Amino acid sequence: MRKYFLIFFMFSAVSSASAQHLFVADTFTYTINLDLSKNNYLKTVPLDLLNGYCHGNWKAYYPKRTLNECLLDDFLQHFNVFQINTATFSCLDDYCANPYFKDFFQQFTRKLKYSEIVYFDQQHSFVKREIISLQVFYSRNEYDGWKHYDGPIFWMQELKKNPELIKVYNKNVRPDAWTLEKEFNHAGFITNENKQKDDKQKLQKILQIEEY
Repeated sequence: MRKYFLIFFMFSAVSSASAQHLFVADTFTYTINLDLSKNNYLKTVPLDLLNGYCHGNWKAYYPKRTLNECLLDDFLQHFNVFQINTATFSCLDDYCANPYFKDFFQQFTRKLKYSEIVYFDQQHSFVKREIISLQVFYSRNEYDGWKHYDGPIFWMQELKKNPELIKVYNKNVRPDAWTLEKEFNHAGFITNENKQKDDKQKLQKILQIEEY
């Protein structure tokens, strides 16, 4: 199912270009250790994603069934957390800001993943990228160290269409905030993988297909 979704996504992303000039690379997925000093500024991203999800600004999806929506109740119960009893909590406008949720959401601020599609525009001889999703992780310090458990997936197409845009601040690099999409297109963070090496290998594969 995910394969068909990615094909549909690519068609939407490049619909303005001629199909005969495009070769589609596979998806790339990168892990970000949010505890690294250069990545600390991104710790707000999982919190913003989960808060927006809690407020109903966007949907979340199961990490292994990425087209299936994960309802908030199911997400909470998976981590043994439950909805607040609204009969005893009258301030519904601040429902998601309750300390009960805030403490839980803090457990998702140690690891983040994002996926992108890279495709080559033959007509303009230019490699283009599209950020497609972000995934959060529940982290817990266990007897043998920190463990990270799969949290939900958020699709960038949904995030960037919502008027409640997530903003990312990195005071060490720039004075103003960037949108989430712009931040991941102009990364100022460190990933656990060698992104440039992977991209180069994939581009070589694309060009080999073109020559054939």
